[in-house]
Amino acid sequence: MTPLPLAMRMVKTLPIYGTVLEPCAGSGNIVKALTGFDTKTCEITEGRDFFEWHEHVDWIVTNPPWSQFRPFLQHSLEVADNIAFLVTVNHWWTKARVRMVNEAGFGYKDLFLIDTPPEFPATGFQLGMMYIRKGWYGPLFIEQLGNPVNGVV
Repeated sequence: MTPLPLAMRMVKTLPIYGTVLEPCAGSGNIVKALTGFDTKTCEITEGRDFFEWHEHVDWIVTNPPWSQFRPFLQHSLEVADNIAFLVTVNHWWTKARVRMVNEAGFGYKDLFLIDTPPEFPATGFQLGMMYIRKGWYGPLFIEQLGNPVNGVV
């Protein structure tokens, strides 16, 4: 589950517009952070399976199940123009995943490094929100997403 303060920082950081899909709504903290946007949700435990979603959306913003990163990425590339996933950054860097992103016409735009919330399992890997965008061919920007606990936003 994504803590609400982190979900709020994620949404505030992104240039969101149009229709947004949260495909793993869970307890709803990212959805709460998306208040004011045209937000759609999927949640498998509530009978709304993301893999049955085929309507185009402008954005997908989510903390996907890390064990299912690849199928979530593949399907997201098919239905959205902008994708932001909260995962450990190593999820993005296998040759197959980089090729999948590039072949779908997307580029890595922004990587926001995030201090791992105490609610998350300890992994030893850096947590981050990667933003990829269809048609992006520019540089990848990397920055630290502020931690409000330490007084930086």
